[in-house]
Amino acid sequence: MIAFPRLTSQQAELGKIVLTTAVLTIVFAEIYALFAAAARTPGVYQWLPGSNFFYVALVTHVNLSIVIWFLVFTGLLALISQVVLKPLSGLARLSIGTGVAFAASGMTLIVLAPFLGADSPIMANYIPVLNHPLFISALGLLFFGVSVMLSFPFWKSNSTQSVVWHAEFAYGIRMAGLTFGVAMFCFLLAFWKLEGTPDTLPYFETFFWGGGHILQFVNTLAMLSCWILLAHLSLKKLPLSSFVLKALLSSVFLFALPAPFFYFFYGPEDAELIEGFTFLMRWGLGPATIPIGGVIVWKLFKQRRNVDWKSPYSTSLLASIALFAYGGIIGALIDQSNVKIPAHYHGVIGAVTLSFMGASYALLPALGKIWNKSRMIFWQPILCGGGGVLFVTGMYWAGTHGVARKVSGAAQGLDNLGKMIGMSLMGLGGLVTLFGVVAFVAVVLRALYPKTVPLKLTNLVLRK
Repeated sequence: MIAFPRLTSQQAELGKIVLTTAVLTIVFAEIYALFAAAARTPGVYQWLPGSNFFYVALVTHVNLSIVIWFLVFTGLLALISQVVLKPLSGLARLSIGTGVAFAASGMTLIVLAPFLGADSPIMANYIPVLNHPLFISALGLLFFGVSVMLSFPFWKSNSTQSVVWHAEFAYGIRMAGLTFGVAMFCFLLAFWKLEGTPDTLPYFETFFWGGGHILQFVNTLAMLSCWILLAHLSLKKLPLSSFVLKALLSSVFLFALPAPFFYFFYGPEDAELIEGFTFLMRWGLGPATIPIGGVIVWKLFKQRRNVDWKSPYSTSLLASIALFAYGGIIGALIDQSNVKIPAHYHGVIGAVTLSFMGASYALLPALGKIWNKSRMIFWQPILCGGGGVLFVTGMYWAGTHGVARKVSGAAQGLDNLGKMIGMSLMGLGGLVTLFGVVAFVAVVLRALYPKTVPLKLTNLVLRK
């Protein structure tokens, strides 16, 4: 079984800060998710503030859960993908420290934005926003900080005196870093060519459309890298040859690479550009995820008697692949715009989160931290995965009965039993998932700060 090598004190300290930022992002994302879910749950939404409350909570939740959490954790993977063999220079410490500080500041400001006057939600796809200078500036800080962190694997080894400890995992993270650069270039080109006032849904929808699509390539590459890592930890060897894995990872980046050229041939509002990005994502993600995920599941089944099913590596891996496949199947069944669409992407993004959670347990020893095996750690991925299935199933069921997306409260039109059952099941799934998230957060924070986090808050998780 492989394990992360112990990092130097400087690298470990930076990693600890980034992992703390990522975990706190989950905490606040779940808080805002509870607000948003409550605003859609029968018998609950009647007690909440007006309709704007749902949209502000939803915008903040989406940014925390599928933008900041994903990108900050990918930044963490980049920071540890090569192990520094000697102390970083002053300039290197300043560069990386600045990137980490900017990313953490962006996360903090987005959490606080709704309480500091940012109360004008614009429900753009991929990156919805609160139309306020503070919120927009926070996104800029985040993207800059993540850019710095994702550049770390590309530093020359002779200048950092570092070594790549796991070639396939590190290669996937490098591809994610390059793809992130493509996404940022798309945002820049869209901003350059856009016309109009930046305070309307069409403006932000067009601005974030292209780069938002490419960010899904980044998330997929990071998830696949974690699948490879967890499969190696669970199966004791790679599920496919190194050449095949690198070729599949490269294919994701290569499908994202042409994206900026769309802006040189079409306007950001042209139908050809919009359809072009949809085409890239439809055909660019499946050719890598299907064979990697399929082979891993087959080998887990084939070697099931030799797999440690009490390990969070194995349970997180299997739950992540299963939820990703479920979300993909639902995506293929979408026939109109309703809550089937969020059912699809909640399955997919839930899979990314589960892969990151499993990888976190492997990262902690590299940061010099210890987590204890327990029954709750075994159940944590199952709770998150099972809750995700219930959540997605409820949304899909409600969608088959015509419940619209991006609405809450009475506007959902829950006027028949099918709609009520679907949205109630969604609420139950969210609650089950919350228990799994609380267990994960408790384990990680207790491991990172054993002298600070009270034992009584985590004794259920850490009890042997």
